[in-house]
Amino acid sequence: MQIVTGTKHYDRQKFSTIRDIIRDCAERFADADAYRYHETPGSADTVRSYKDFNDDINTCGTALLDLGLQGKHIVIVGANSYEWAVAHNAVVNGTGVSVPLDRQLPEQEVISLSDRGQAEAFIYNAPHHEIALKVAESNRRIRYFICMKPDVISQTLQQEDPRFISWETLMERGRHLLASGDRSFIDAQIDPEALCALLFTSGTTALSKGVMLCHRNIASNVHAVTSTLEIKQNQRALSVLPLHHTFENTVGMYGLLSYGCCICFTDVLRYFVQNLKDWQINIIIGVPLLFDNIYKQIEKNLQKSDKQKLVNLLRKVSNGLRLAGIDIRHKLFHQILDAFGGGLNLCVSGAAPIDHKIISFFNDIGIDFFNGYGLTETSPVISACNYFVNVYGSVGNPLAFVDVAIDTTSDQPGTQGEILTRSDCVMLGYFENEAATADVLTGDGWFRTGDVGYLDKKQCLHITGRAKSMIVLTNGKKVFPEEIEFLISRIPGIKESIVWGEVSSRNTIDICAKVVINPDDLPENLNGQNKAICEWLSEQVGQINKEMPPYKAIKYFIVSQQDLIKTTTMKVRRPLEQEAISKKLAELGQTMKTAHGQMID
Repeated sequence: MQIVTGTKHYDRQKFSTIRDIIRDCAERFADADAYRYHETPGSADTVRSYKDFNDDINTCGTALLDLGLQGKHIVIVGANSYEWAVAHNAVVNGTGVSVPLDRQLPEQEVISLSDRGQAEAFIYNAPHHEIALKVAESNRRIRYFICMKPDVISQTLQQEDPRFISWETLMERGRHLLASGDRSFIDAQIDPEALCALLFTSGTTALSKGVMLCHRNIASNVHAVTSTLEIKQNQRALSVLPLHHTFENTVGMYGLLSYGCCICFTDVLRYFVQNLKDWQINIIIGVPLLFDNIYKQIEKNLQKSDKQKLVNLLRKVSNGLRLAGIDIRHKLFHQILDAFGGGLNLCVSGAAPIDHKIISFFNDIGIDFFNGYGLTETSPVISACNYFVNVYGSVGNPLAFVDVAIDTTSDQPGTQGEILTRSDCVMLGYFENEAATADVLTGDGWFRTGDVGYLDKKQCLHITGRAKSMIVLTNGKKVFPEEIEFLISRIPGIKESIVWGEVSSRNTIDICAKVVINPDDLPENLNGQNKAICEWLSEQVGQINKEMPPYKAIKYFIVSQQDLIKTTTMKVRRPLEQEAISKKLAELGQTMKTAHGQMID
């Protein structure tokens, strides 16, 4: 195996529990802004200090313990909010086990996962009230349903089902208990090795696995991140990703709080740019789709103003000056930066591959842009680019104190193999699933990620694809769909794509693709005509084939305007999508060979 260990760039204090992190932040930053948000879009700012946050956690946790929920599993579901952050921390920091659920899950999955997660309390936001009622009907084990927003639980409902209580009732109970000297939560003993968060992976209810994380896992990941990347105190970060994701939960909450940042909750995506301006946001932690949309909008504006050539020229000039130690990016590109509030200086992307031209553009105009990699099972970050090493196209070096290995017998950089990792960040295992745990955790502590990649000469990690989606050709050669999908994504007007291997009548494997177009982003000269679009796409696919070895060439492709079938985390459900394609072709009386290059909608 090729093994590399991350480098520590900064000295940070290490904590054994999340509670220690929160209390340390409250002591160091006290009256500084921890959270800033709007109760409704466009309303006045609501601000909570670090001290407020710690006090509210103590208040909520004290009330939850008084309700008899010590050691119990508690579901939390809803959009990002201050109350969500308080509730989650009140649960993990002295009450029991938090079970955060994706707010986009359909009703039946919330019901099922609440049952599988052995929940005895259900904390939810107002839009989930109807789902909460359905959960209450089917699950008598759940003793309390707590709504995080007022004016949702009626007196009639409380009389019919006393399990429903409001957030304010809960917090008032906690305040009264604290005033009377109750220190049960504040002084609660926390085992750093005990389960504190149960996070279900994306997928159907039956296939999703419950990842078990302890305080040591999460606190270690925060320590690894902060020891690798520097962020200045009092920076403002926009919280965009949902808090039930470990990326947002660990880095976007605990990591940013550890730096002394102010976390601002975006209203909804249509207010995204306005929020950037109003709060003069400095940091965005997001996924490639978000940054791709920002990049495309900037490109459109540059084209409309006929300034794209000028900006490209200035980028070359600026990069030359930077080599000489002169950085004037913010002066040269202030008009672009001002459109996003003028304060944006750092973007961190994870969860999926991102085109290096986007990373390059952001860095060139004065916004440091780093790509990273991780999984829920690793709390989550494994590696990331940083101020010392930023290799475009890679996901950087392993974080400080994190080992990464490539499962290969070769010691040559660039040799591909399954990616393994070992650190204190690796999960306890999968909840009530010893077989699945044994499949991914080795006896000597390595976690098998299921991803395939390689290490370059700078010991940066590159992801080439998922082992499960790998296409094995009849000649033994291996093709990773993600590599080809990435190249397809660079075609103007392509929204998304899926690549797979299809058995031909000759019993060989043909590389096939479905490309989903966004007509508004296609070249204007195509005039929205399907025939012209398909002919143009054939040319573009031909160019992609020239960039790859012949065995990776796309043999057949079809065109659609229908989105691919995805999980709530926007990952393509490959088997379901391939089934849908086969069904559609059968309805049309076609095969991939006969439908090649055609619009199938």
